[in-house]
Parts: sequence; structure tokens; C-alpha cells
Amino acid sequence: MKVLAAIALILALSSADDSSEDNNRDLWRGMERNVAGQLNRLQKLTQPHNCAASCHFSVHLDLVDYETAKKNCEEAKYIGFPTPGGRRLMSVHSELENRLAWYAFRYAYNDVPLKGKRYEEATNWAWIGLEKKTNTETRPNGSGKVVWNPNDWQWVDGVKMTPSSYTNWLTKHDEEVQPDMRPVEGAHQTAARIYRRPSRGGVWDDTFKNKLHPYICQFNLPVHYVVYPELKTWQEAKASCEERGFYFAKIRNIVENDLFKKAVQVAYGEDRYEKKFHHENWIWIGATDLDESGTFKFYDGEEIKFRIPWAKKQHDNKTTRKRGSQDYVAVSRWGEWDDSYGLHWKRPFACQCSPQGIALDREMEKINEEWENRENIKEAEKERKRKEKEAN
Repeated sequence: MKVLAAIALILALSSADDSSEDNNRDLWRGMERNVAGQLNRLQKLTQPHNCAASCHFSVHLDLVDYETAKKNCEEAKYIGFPTPGGRRLMSVHSELENRLAWYAFRYAYNDVPLKGKRYEEATNWAWIGLEKKTNTETRPNGSGKVVWNPNDWQWVDGVKMTPSSYTNWLTKHDEEVQPDMRPVEGAHQTAARIYRRPSRGGVWDDTFKNKLHPYICQFNLPVHYVVYPELKTWQEAKASCEERGFYFAKIRNIVENDLFKKAVQVAYGEDRYEKKFHHENWIWIGATDLDESGTFKFYDGEEIKFRIPWAKKQHDNKTTRKRGSQDYVAVSRWGEWDDSYGLHWKRPFACQCSPQGIALDREMEKINEEWENRENIKEAEKERKRKEKEAN
């Protein structure tokens, strides 16, 4: 799971040299600031849903039992913005992911001090998606304080624990004291929760599934583009994205262009208007050639570095006395680009959750390369035909 808006930072964290303790400490602090910043930025959207969220996970402040937390993560589709890839109770497979869960939990409560006794106050802990699946009825004969067999435990994402799996059970004097599978009235502790206290590094405890706690969900797919059907001018669209805590959408490569089309389907399904250039067939994104006619860049000056999939006979930069020139980009529901009159025409618009582009794997890079190669071949063939026509 590559999470947070600062994807580049997290990739650096996951590959950092563990021997450099000072460097890692600075990276953790940077990540903590980014988590806090994301939760704060999207607060206007998520607060009415009694949660805090980033583009990748959400912390829910309702106090529920473990099974309800699992169900809520899986069934809720909207937390102030859509999460179309679905969600699940958070699985933790590394220190990086554990810190993400811990930071998010802390800042969902604005990092306020803990209340009451450590084990008893509900808001001191949050559910994570780890549960004991076998040997749940009795403590093993002759067991001491700790009852831990990794083969008995499994994450909700289906990953079974092994002796080499990452864990962060509560310790005392550098010795693990959890999980202890403490029995009470015939019941045993078979689900994991994470501790909010800043000085304890997100340690875990096993507890009873009927306890009531907040819970942390992770998104199966990070939220990137969000398409809003509201009709606005280009400038109004930009302002509306920023007011929500998002960024005006940027499409940096053909893979993101395909991802954009999927976000359009979340908003509209497969529907489209018969008339190609109907305003609601086209969605504003944050690209313009205002600074230099014919050279399209993103609204903040970032260059567009891939071959743009313009619609046929576009961009044409038409100019009229009434509407001015076509300086603003809209993308169709089917993924073609057009330059358009952004000052007067009102259209749906797209925002994005993280300011960074998506993290590309090798398969995605191959898709981008193949797109560029195909378009280069088309352009070369077009030029060949033009020269051939001129020669004749």
C-alpha cells in the first residue's frame, strides 16, 4: 500500500537506508506532517460523516464493536467523497503502514491527550483488521503471560500471519506482554487494536470483539480523481476543488487519462449525450494555454509532458468577439481532450485528491510507452502523406 498524498516521500521511506537513524527520523516526521495536513485539508468534507480521511484511508470516530467496524468499512461507499474501489478494516504489514495508521488515529483526535485508564477508555484504541481465527476458545495449557502463535492470526485482507510477519504488540521493559488472550466470563481476546498514545509508537493489544472503539479503514484503491456533475465555468471549477480541500485535476499520462475515464463512470455510468460537444459530455480539468497560445500547461505552470489525446480537429483555438479564445481544457467522458471557452461555458469538473500523480509500476510505464510510440507512428505517417501530397 503506497499511501499519503506525498507518494514520493513514502516511496523514499520504504526504500530508506535503515542504518541512517537520523535520516529515518526526519522522514517519519515529514510523513507525520503530511498525514496531519491531509486529514485537516479534507476535514470540511469528512467531518459531517464523523470521520477523518486522506486519499488512502479513513478514521471513524463512531464507537463500535469489531464486527461492526469490519462491516462498516466494507459497506460504506461515501465519506464526504466517493471511495469507488471499496474499503476494508486496515491491514498492517510493515512499520510504514503501522505508522500511517497510528498518525491518522492520533490526528483524527487532533492529537489530544488520552483519557482514563490505558486499557479501559474506548478512544485510547482503534480497531485494525487483525483477528485470531483458530484456537480461540481456550488458553493453551502451561502458557505464560503471552499467548502468541502467529499461525492462529489473519488480517482481513486475507494475509495469514507467519513467524516472520511484522508485529507491534505492546511491550514492557523491552519484553512483549501482548497478546495475552485474557479470559473473562468464558470469552477470550481475539481481535487487535492500536494504541493512540504518542510516546508508544502505535503498539497493539488483543481484546474482546464486543469492545467499542473507533476504527481505521484503508481504501482498496487510493482515491485520485473525483468528478462533480455541477456545472461551472473553468475558474469556478478550480475554486470549487480548492474549497473542498482537493486540487484541480491534472492528467499527466495516458494511464491517468484512463483512470480519469473510470472516475467519470463513477459519476455518470456509461451515459452520454448524443450530441458530441454537449456541455455535459465534457469535464473541465486544470489545463490551459493562457500564458502562451497553443502551449498547454497545467494551471500552476507545470508542463504537460505526454502526447495529448486531442479530439479530432482539436485543438483549434477558435476565437470570437463574444466568448474570447478557447484557452481552457475539457476532457470528454470517453477521454478525448478539447480546448474550449472557459470564461462563459459551464460544465462538470474534476478534482483530484493528491497533488502528485499516481505511482507508476512497470506495466503502467509500458502502457504509456506504447501509447507514445503509436502516436509517433501516426504522426510520422501523417507527415509522410503531407509531403507526398505536396510533391505531387
